[in-house]
Amino acid sequence: MRTGKRPANPRRSHRRPRHVTIRDVARAAGASVSTVSAAINHTDYISADMRERIESAIRRLRYHPNQMARSLRLQRTHTIAIVVPDLSNSFYTELIRGVRDYAVTVNYTLLVGDSREKWEEERAYLEEFRRRRADGIVRVPAVDDSGSMAARIAGEIPIVYADRLPRSKGRAVGRVGVDSVAAAEHATRYLLSLGHRRIAIIAGPLENRNSEDRVEGYRRALRSAGIALDQSLIRTGDNTFSSGHQQVMEVLSRLDRPTAIFSTNNMMALGALRAIQELQLRCPKEISLLGFDDFEWATLLRPALTMVSQPAREIGALAARTLIEHIEGRPRGSGTQILPTQLVLRGSCSPPAPLSSRRKK
Repeated sequence: MRTGKRPANPRRSHRRPRHVTIRDVARAAGASVSTVSAAINHTDYISADMRERIESAIRRLRYHPNQMARSLRLQRTHTIAIVVPDLSNSFYTELIRGVRDYAVTVNYTLLVGDSREKWEEERAYLEEFRRRRADGIVRVPAVDDSGSMAARIAGEIPIVYADRLPRSKGRAVGRVGVDSVAAAEHATRYLLSLGHRRIAIIAGPLENRNSEDRVEGYRRALRSAGIALDQSLIRTGDNTFSSGHQQVMEVLSRLDRPTAIFSTNNMMALGALRAIQELQLRCPKEISLLGFDDFEWATLLRPALTMVSQPAREIGALAARTLIEHIEGRPRGSGTQILPTQLVLRGSCSPPAPLSSRRKK
């Protein structure tokens, strides 16, 4: 007669754990399989309480949907893509984070492209996204965008525009951005309220809608204040540090130099600040500086920069949501969704110094 415990079956002890199924999640959450499926795929309304129970069960059981089978069934890859003009610009890194933050909540992966403001680079990314069967694209066009060519390359892949919005609707399934005209007009009015009358604007290429709109807002503010427009104070760069530096060096070398500068892009604002420092002008006492597209370390500069802040992460998240809802058959419509901007006041703007106290260059 045998005594003691049976020896452990070595093959049984190394058996892989059973794969958790959607039925296990449904049982743990006290829901039907169809309800759990609807919650995962966002195909039907689920109450907040039920959704929380399902998500809690998914986390507790460490359930991972079979993405390959799901993709074959739905004819989707659960991948979206985004192409931006400049990954070195913190505005676009924040926008991408917003896209990714939303995408991961609905089990989508993200492909990222950096066009470096060149249409040919962007074109290559669009072709790659199509080859990799991305379900949709969030697009921030390069400055030299070639119009409708992008839609032809993308084919049937839906596109949502973010930040840089085309004037025509075209085939886009959505557009998300801000009112650049109103934001620039508000910023210029602020400089006018301080007493500035000679205000230079450093804009990006005027064939780009954002740049054109921000110059239009500047014009409207001057017009409403009864100030004649000086075309020589409208300067154009290419949204880079070096172009902001160059344009400000030139405009501040004039005998009738402005008392304030409005840069319509954060990288050009940094270049403008460098030029001011190289010319040994005191900011804001001798020259005020206001920029567009706030960034975290603007407060670490001396002086800290007054900036127009766009909700970059929110723009990205809303663009992703609009795109994915269209992909999954719940379109919001192809209209434009406009988010608010904020003028963040810091230390780089003040009333202009009296003419007698300004140093001559």
